[in-house]
Amino acid sequence: MVLRIRYLEYNDFLNDKNTVICLGYFDGMHLAHVNLIEEAKKIAEEKGISLAVFTFSMNIKAYLSQERHRCLTTIEDKAEVCKKLGVDQLYVMRVNQHLVHMSAKEFIDRFLSDANTVVVGFDFRFGYKGEGDRNLLKHCRKFETVVVPEMKYLDLKIGSTRVKANLLDGNLDIANHLLGRNYAIKGLVVSGRGIGKRLGYPTANIDYMPYILPKSGVYYTCVIFNGKRYPGITNIGNKPTYFGLPLTVETHVFNINRNLYNELIEIEFVEYLRPEMKFTTEAELTEQIFKDIKYVENKFKGVNHA
Repeated sequence: MVLRIRYLEYNDFLNDKNTVICLGYFDGMHLAHVNLIEEAKKIAEEKGISLAVFTFSMNIKAYLSQERHRCLTTIEDKAEVCKKLGVDQLYVMRVNQHLVHMSAKEFIDRFLSDANTVVVGFDFRFGYKGEGDRNLLKHCRKFETVVVPEMKYLDLKIGSTRVKANLLDGNLDIANHLLGRNYAIKGLVVSGRGIGKRLGYPTANIDYMPYILPKSGVYYTCVIFNGKRYPGITNIGNKPTYFGLPLTVETHVFNINRNLYNELIEIEFVEYLRPEMKFTTEAELTEQIFKDIKYVENKFKGVNHA
């Protein structure tokens, strides 16, 4: 199926009468988000109408605090998940001053009032200063409102904030469980300082913005390039052996014999191996890299990565 993507401005109107709208920011597209969309999909199928996911171009709180946009999933990542879940349309609301000052009532009138059904999570809020919530939506008689309850793991809410916290703390296993898949980032391969190549282990350095990065350290990763998967070992950090350089994400990709410069690659974080370390000599660093690579090679053997 073809997913249609439409960017919305604050002064647009939606008039899709035979549509279920699933509403949220959806950063991470974690298990609770997928559950929300799947519930909306069931409703759309039962009613024989289309399904639209309505999201936002960036986090509104980050916009208000003038923070640099950082995310777990880009719009392109969200679109990929939506395609897999059978979503018909993805609406992306551009976040700006006009939107953040829009009242909840105007938001409903412009974007939701013609929908057949609106599906939200139990804690979703919208409109100026978050004045709109599930109760306001339920009071609107122009459409049906369905509220999907909280999902938990280990007695705590599954949410984007929890995913981020575990990534930053190095708890990759928990973060990946909450996501329902390995955390992944995409980026163009950019030029580096050539240190890995000089040591005999060339690396692909990627432009990782706007992604949130896991804790600095060394990871067993899978690299997706041109539809194929390759084992890799990724270092996130500032190379303390070389007295601290700008933060980079660099990956030694196994079993690929070509220059990846300026190519788009995806890196899946499979396992956190160790913290970034400062070595006295390059020989010590090379020895540790060799050990890390042997560990990853042994882990990768016999695993189905299709």
